[in-house]
Amino acid sequence: MRTKKGLLSLLVVALLALSLVTACPAPTTTEEVEQLNATIADLEAQLAAANATIVDLEAQLAAAMGEPAEEIAYGGRLDVGFTAGEGLETLLCDSNWQYTEMGCVFWPLVYDQLWIMGPAPDYEVLPMLATSWETEDGITWTFYLREDAVFHDGVPVTAEDVAFTIENLPNADPAWAFTDIITEPGSVKVIDDYTVEFTLEQSIGTRWPAAYWAPILPKHIWEPYTDDMLSFSNDEAIGSGPYKLKEFKAAQYVWFEANEDYWGGRPYLDEVVFRTYGSEDAQYMALKSGEADMIGYLGCSAVAAEDFIGLEDMEVIVSPGIGLQWLSFNLYKDTPLQDLEVRKAIMYGIDRDRVIEMAFLGYAQTADSFIYPEVAEHNPNLPQYAYDVDLANEILDNAGYLDSDGDGMRDDLTFELLAPSDWTDELKAATLIKEQLAEIGIDISLTVLDLDTYYEYIYTPEEEEYEIAIATEEPGPHGEWMWEFCRSYEAGGEGWNTAYWANPDFDEALDAMLAEVDVEQRTAYLYEMQMLMAEDLPYGVLYRPDLINPVRTDEFEGYVETMGGISTWINPWTYFELHLK
Repeated sequence: MRTKKGLLSLLVVALLALSLVTACPAPTTTEEVEQLNATIADLEAQLAAANATIVDLEAQLAAAMGEPAEEIAYGGRLDVGFTAGEGLETLLCDSNWQYTEMGCVFWPLVYDQLWIMGPAPDYEVLPMLATSWETEDGITWTFYLREDAVFHDGVPVTAEDVAFTIENLPNADPAWAFTDIITEPGSVKVIDDYTVEFTLEQSIGTRWPAAYWAPILPKHIWEPYTDDMLSFSNDEAIGSGPYKLKEFKAAQYVWFEANEDYWGGRPYLDEVVFRTYGSEDAQYMALKSGEADMIGYLGCSAVAAEDFIGLEDMEVIVSPGIGLQWLSFNLYKDTPLQDLEVRKAIMYGIDRDRVIEMAFLGYAQTADSFIYPEVAEHNPNLPQYAYDVDLANEILDNAGYLDSDGDGMRDDLTFELLAPSDWTDELKAATLIKEQLAEIGIDISLTVLDLDTYYEYIYTPEEEEYEIAIATEEPGPHGEWMWEFCRSYEAGGEGWNTAYWANPDFDEALDAMLAEVDVEQRTAYLYEMQMLMAEDLPYGVLYRPDLINPVRTDEFEGYVETMGGISTWINPWTYFELHLK
């Protein structure tokens, strides 16, 4: 309190001094005017500093006395827009929770995890249902649970629920079968009510603990469906997360309400509604009219962003992208794409800066790896394949790909490029790539497919169904799983490895990286893996589109931004932190 009184005294003295200065006889020379102005400016700066210090001190005193510095209001309903193809048809714990836009945002609101990735910029590991954990070898893990968590039906969360989830979730659907949760048979043990131990089939040496991004399911509800967990409709979606399911209508909306009994304290919002709209245009109109407050996933297109900039009660938040885009080359099919020199020429023949400018209106950055440049494990020494038409032509000439009939296109270098119809910006990019590769004598025919057919072609293909495809994924900061796209079929890469790439050196480095506990050695393996992929080019990484999120600001504040924007599979934080103004 003495400090505050002292600052008040300083404030009074400053005000008195300022009044005395301004009451002095008017200066008569230029030098006197400048000196007086300088004195006044200095006193005003002291006054502002003293006032700011008092405001800060008042906040500290209020906090020390148990009074919040600023009361955050509870209440309100957040309306979130999705397009029809992004909605949930069921509440089954299947691949839709992993791979659909609404699904991967839905379950982290309703279900707790053992631990959670914190928001940007650190993306640190934060306890959730687990208060702590330990491992000596990256294989056997012990998790210690909090004792105050309860499911939405009032049943306490215990080690039995965690053990049940760890044992059965990976078997429910292949989408959950990641190396950090697949355990040795019979190894999952309940030590006591709040301690669980399990042994993984494969060591994980990452700084991230085991069992990442896995919803902890209530055993007392799911146990009857152990043999076929997808046979359980899960209509009530009982979890232990910060929101409870209030109402669900297939393909139309999911309605959440705050969990008043949440161990971490209820969220600020009373309700959240995920609603689907028939088109992006309908979604944008809802946002402008106030029917929706934000877009649930992927934000808006670069073209649409221009319509939101400058609107009253709207803000456009531009975030670094979480999605990476690349060309997937089919190395199984007997075409010249099996020749590395052709793949190199294609990469040199693409003007990525122009594609970014024309297709994404500047809202993107070039990329060179499955690891983002701001992540510590990114290899900064990768070949860049900077746009160079002369070099691309020279590579093809030296490799013997000639234009024998003088039509401008080289013999045998005619390829089909796949892109899905839903991806408007990527279609523009594919059209530009087609035009640019014609400059080096490569004839590209663009084939546009509906999204489901596109996925069937590249993820579960007959070996010769495509030649080149525009591809994209969202590795996130914890992106070790992405490297399964490069594991050879012989080493178990079937279903992920869309390029049919087979490199024993890569397989060896991947397995060594996943098992390595030493951080420096693990990074060395990741450097090697990135270089092998960049030099052999099963995938030609192109760019990283920004995420553009137009949001309403008339009612809510506190949107939380990470890579990928304000609402993604790695970012439920907006729903945890957003509140009434």
